[in-house]
Amino acid sequence: MSVNVNRSVSDQFYRYKMPRLIAKVEGKGNGIKTVIVNMVDVAKALNRPPTYPTKFFGCELGAQTQFDAKNDRYIVNGSHEANKLQDMLDGFIRKFVLCSECDNPETDLVS
Repeated sequence: MSVNVNRSVSDQFYRYKMPRLIAKVEGKGNGIKTVIVNMVDVAKALNRPPTYPTKFFGCELGAQTQFDAKNDRYIVNGSHEANKLQDMLDGFIRKFVLCSECDNPETDLVS
């Protein structure tokens, strides 16, 4: 199921869509971690590298992150719900994806 990139737009025919985050909790006890299963697809829809939103989650949650680009595994330490991560992703989108002038997500990353 896909959602609008700009969640403040409720138009079902909105042009900019992305897949909903899928998070899977692995391990138990001290080694528990959350794997974001479809981070590559979400990042592609946002036109950003998948490491950027993953690192953003780590900063917001105060958790370590790990990337295994070869196997497409993007991991945040700790147990985190997909809905909570989706809400944080909205913050990332507002801050780093949407244009501040027109709210259009067709922005390019500038170094």
